[in-house]
Formats: sequence, C-alpha cells, structure tokens
Amino acid sequence: MRAINWFPTAFSMLIVSLVHLTPDMAWAQASPYRGLWIGSVALDSVNEVTVPLNQANVPVAPDPEKPTPTFDRADIRVIIHVNGAGQAMLLKDVAILNRAAAITTNSVIGLAEDKDLALITDPRLYAVFPPQPAMRYASAVFDFGDAKATEALDAIVEESAQQASQFVATNTYNYASQSGRVSARQDAVASMLPDLIAIRDNADVAEGFNQFILLFDTAAITDIINDPAAPVVATLTAEATLLRDRSFYGDDRALDMIEAVVAAVSNAAPADRSQAAHHTASSYADVANLYQRFISGFAMGAMIATASVEAADASQQPGATLDTIRDAILALPETVAAQTQALQAKVTMYNDTRASDAVSAVVEAIAQAAFDGSADPVSDIVLAGRQAGQSTLADMVARYPLPVVTPTLDYNAFLTASSFTGAPARAAAAAADGAIQERSLNPLYTTTSLYQAARLSAIDALRSAYGEAARVMRTELPLDGAFGPGQGDPRRTSELALPSDLGAAGLEGDIYLPASHPTNPFRHRRHPDHTLGYNIQRHIRFDFDGADGDPLALAGYGVDRITGTYREEIFGLHKPLGPDPVTEPIGLRTEGRFELNRISTIDTLNTH
Repeated sequence: MRAINWFPTAFSMLIVSLVHLTPDMAWAQASPYRGLWIGSVALDSVNEVTVPLNQANVPVAPDPEKPTPTFDRADIRVIIHVNGAGQAMLLKDVAILNRAAAITTNSVIGLAEDKDLALITDPRLYAVFPPQPAMRYASAVFDFGDAKATEALDAIVEESAQQASQFVATNTYNYASQSGRVSARQDAVASMLPDLIAIRDNADVAEGFNQFILLFDTAAITDIINDPAAPVVATLTAEATLLRDRSFYGDDRALDMIEAVVAAVSNAAPADRSQAAHHTASSYADVANLYQRFISGFAMGAMIATASVEAADASQQPGATLDTIRDAILALPETVAAQTQALQAKVTMYNDTRASDAVSAVVEAIAQAAFDGSADPVSDIVLAGRQAGQSTLADMVARYPLPVVTPTLDYNAFLTASSFTGAPARAAAAAADGAIQERSLNPLYTTTSLYQAARLSAIDALRSAYGEAARVMRTELPLDGAFGPGQGDPRRTSELALPSDLGAAGLEGDIYLPASHPTNPFRHRRHPDHTLGYNIQRHIRFDFDGADGDPLALAGYGVDRITGTYREEIFGLHKPLGPDPVTEPIGLRTEGRFELNRISTIDTLNTH
C-alpha cells in the first residue's frame, strides 16, 4: 500500500528551540507511532474442532490450544489508529475528508496540506464537511457494538430474577388462587422496583462523572497542590469508589483522575505544580476531547500556514525584531480565530490554559524561525517557519491519554429511550409472573427453577429493548497494551514448546457482538427460527516484530511499515473446546502474519 502524498512535511519535521514552553508541554510529546495504519492479516493457521480417526480407526482429538496450518489462507483488512498519547484503537472504517472546499481533478481530491484533512469514524459528522469524493477504508470482518448497553439490560434482568425468585420462595401467599397470585405479583413488583430503578439511574455514568467533577473543584485542586496527601484526596477517593461500584459499568475515570492529579503534582517542580494539577484535571474533565481536537483541527493548521508567510514578510522589514515578527503573526485573522477556538476548548471550571499555551508555543516557534533565518531567501524562511510550527505542534505540544471507558453517544442516547427507561417496570412484572407461575404449576419447584423462570420471563419482556441495545455502536474499539516494534511475543504457536509459553500481548482487545445484533451471523431475516443468534465474543491480539525502540521499517518513500503476528480466539460460533470447557473454555483459535502501513500522521479522530 502506497501512501498518498498529502503530507509533504509530515516525515521531515525540524525540532526547534522554544522559549515559552509550559512545563507539561516539554514531557508530553506525541507518540512516534501516531497516525492511521492500514494493512492486512494473512490467517494461515486454525485449531481443529473435529475428532478424526487414526490408522487404527480410533478417534484422536487434536490439541485445541494449537492452531495448525491450513490448506489456504484468509486475508482480512485491519485498520488501527494511534493517537498522540500512543493509545491504539481498532477501527471498522474511516473516511479521509477535506475540511476545506474540495479541489478535485479526475475525481481525486487534490490536497497539499494535512491541515485540510480529517479522519472520520463517526458517519454522523459527514454532513459537517463540504460535498466531496472522499476516500473511505473499511474492514468487513470487524463489527463491534457497545456491549455496555446490553449489560445495562442484563443488570436489570439479573436483579429482577434474583429478587423475584427469593420473594416467591420465601413468602406464603396462596399461589393456588387467582387472588393470591395477584397479591403476590403486586407486592413482588413493589419490592423490586426501587432497586431496579436505581440500576437504571446509575447506568447514566456520564451524569455521575459530571457530578463527581463538581466535587473535584478548584478548592480541592488547591489542597492537593499544597499537599498531595491532603484529606480531600481520601474524601474524593471514597466518592470515586462509590461511583465505580454502584453501577455495572465500573466507571473508574474518577479514580484515575485523582491518581493522575496527585501524580502530576508530586512529579512537578514546586513552581509548576499548579499548572500541572489544573491541566491534568482538565484533561479528564474534557470528556468531549475538545483540546486535542482543537490542536489537530483546521484552525491550528490554517494559522501555521498563514503565519509562516506573514512571519517571513515581517522578517524582511527594516529593523525587524522577534517582537515585531510575533506581533505581525498575532494580528492575523487566522491567529485570532485559533485563539478564539482555544478559549472555546477550555475547561472553564479549572485554570485550563492548554489550548492557549499551544497557540503561543506554535506562534513563538514560527516567529523564532523567521527571525533566525531573516537573511535567507523568503521562500526558505516560509518553509522553515512552517516546519517549525508543525514540528512544535506535533512533538512539543502536550497530548493526554483518553479514558477507555467513556460512554459512547449511542449509549447515552439509549439510556433516554423509552425502551430502557421503562425496563425496570416491565422486567419486575415479568420476573414476578414467571416465578409465580413456576411455583403454582410445578410442585417440585426449587429456588433455582424459580430464578430461571423469572429470568427467562424478564428477558422475553425486554426483547425489543435488547434489540435496540444491540444496535448501540462504537466507532472505535480501544486496545490494551502498546503499539510499536518489540511489543508482545510474535512467535507462532507452532514454535513454542507449550502454548502457555507465549508471552504478554502487544495489543489486545475484545469484540462483543450481541445475539440481537443485525449482523450476527446466526440471524436470518427470512427464517422464523433464526430471529435471535448467539452472543459472539472475539479476543484479538497483535504482537509486533523487532525490539523495543527499533526504527520503523520503510515500505516505500515516506511510508512506514510494521509487522508481526495476529491471533484471535472466538467464542459463540462453536461449543467450547478443551478438557474443561466449563471453567477453562477454549474457543476457535486462528493466527497469521500482519503488515500495517502508515498512511497518515493525524493523531486525533473526528476533528472538524
């Protein structure tokens, strides 16, 4: 795969000296592996699920832990994006769009500036961009929903089944009479509803985190700056733990925020503690990722392009100084627009100067480059200024890791749908009916049979809600681990003495496809018995060749390449394998070699 030549300066950045860098900008450099990586996997091994006969006509089961070579191979496309903090995301598809008016030649977008480009994974943003013949990359083999929506319903079903079975088993109503069953149903529903409503309300972790941030105010920040072990840390930790534990979601962003702020203060010089604390807290409170979308957005790129020309012209004026060059840049409409957007990206409850500092650092780098090269030809000054601005933005402006558990827009929308808001009442009534019917019709009922009957009834009552939850989508799947040469164990399973000898993964993640999802392979619209599939879970991992710190290989001029071994284990397509399929199930395993090429260094998705 050959990179499209849209990034003429992306691989030739010039590091310059900066005099107005803020403390956090100096250490939080962008990952050298940032950008969009597209390639393929050649799957050529799979574990055997059949039990063949040997020469003595005796069944011999193969080892399900060891994938064996296949007659042919399957090639699948893989798309990974690495952000500025080095976090990797698996993508289903991505469109490369032009934020400016598209200039087309023979249906090919004619672009010369990476400032004009955006990587879009959320199709709801397409309308923001001008009409254009965009380029879109997609992988048909990766389809993942937001499992948290289904888990929200599962939590309601589980609680209703547990409570209904216990209520019916321990209460002595006359279940043989209609009036007794009606009374039991009414009382059971009344006793269950408060807890089910609490589960529903606590599922809104976005609001819960917003309420926590209100507690983590500037007064708390000041206490931590003065003493990283201040009592407020314990108070906030207790609230953050409650936020995490009261919901099935397990939202630990608040705990991570406390830990990060305390660490930032502890590691900063006394004079820098205030800024380190406020900027770190802002990075967590910025749930829309406005700061990093700003520094990768059009306004910043447009400012660099115009400022480099203006700085070159200003450097040629009689008596030009660094101050006069800087003032000329600051007077540009593009600089004013960037400064305005920087203020709009600010987290107002903290002293958040991240975006404004980024603008100042880039302006200073361009002005310094123009001043230092004022004796050079103007064209060279323009190029040096642009390179200085782009290099500063790419390598010296702070990036922050993104929380991987942030609820998606689809998830938040699902929480407000009537199918979910009414789920507690429907689940409570159905679970009570199921348990009561099991007790009244089955003289040999047990607590387990009551639970199973209640659970099945609750699931059936929420079938339409499960269908909606299955359609809640993620546009990116966060991967755990690190992207880069030497990360993981790229040895093939056939090279290992035992499969357990395989080391830790480079990158790994889980893809969940609910039974109700429209693309579940077991569903067939025209077959009445196949209206519901099976839950499918795929565990994938990438292990990279080379050693940590190795330079990236070159696939061609200006194109970086990385290779390694891909592995996948799938549950739900086949009965679990292995000697102990209940406690230690083994799924369908496959592996092969992968190759990824970097076609863009844009480090933030969905900017516009």
